[in-house]
Amino acid sequence: MRDETAALRAERQSLLDLASSLTITQWDHPSLCEHWRVRDVVAHANLLVSVSRPQLVLGVLRFGGNVNRYMARTVPKRGNQAPAVHLEDSAKLVASDVIAPMGRRVESAIDAFVHQLDIAVPLERPMVADPERLRWMADGMVSTGGAIDSRRRVTGLRLVATDIDWHYGTGPEVVGPAAALLLAGCGRSAFDPQLTGPGVDELVARR
Repeated sequence: MRDETAALRAERQSLLDLASSLTITQWDHPSLCEHWRVRDVVAHANLLVSVSRPQLVLGVLRFGGNVNRYMARTVPKRGNQAPAVHLEDSAKLVASDVIAPMGRRVESAIDAFVHQLDIAVPLERPMVADPERLRWMADGMVSTGGAIDSRRRVTGLRLVATDIDWHYGTGPEVVGPAAALLLAGCGRSAFDPQLTGPGVDELVARR
């Protein structure tokens, strides 16, 4: 049986390792997240330890329960903190078992993985993912709703990874590296050129 807590911590550690290697200039580089700098992505990833759960719930309620509006308004302010503060929070997150309310460990791992790519891709930084964790996250991605909403995007499609032994579903095929499938399922377009198959247009249209 997989130790999901250890797998989650390992994925969060990968994000911390990436953040720890950034130069001062890179902290302010645009990320894949529209209007967010790299520092904002790291601040967002750390919210589960940098903001208490009651504060988080009350903050979302102030924006009518709209999580995206809350994030858009508050994360850049937190992002302005010094890199040392972000790295300290990232280390706390690695050591913690905390996950989002009503969420699963695999969903938190997917969140950490996607945010690594949000940073690494625009900085042209190579990223080597662990194959076993990739398989675990791919399995979790196809059943994840909520804010990630990947289940809706991939239902009715057949996803086939070319770099690990993994496939899912029936329907028009989408073929490519597991990281590209994960990223596309989570609504990101950066790795779209790595995908092939008759189901790609449908997957893109569901964003």
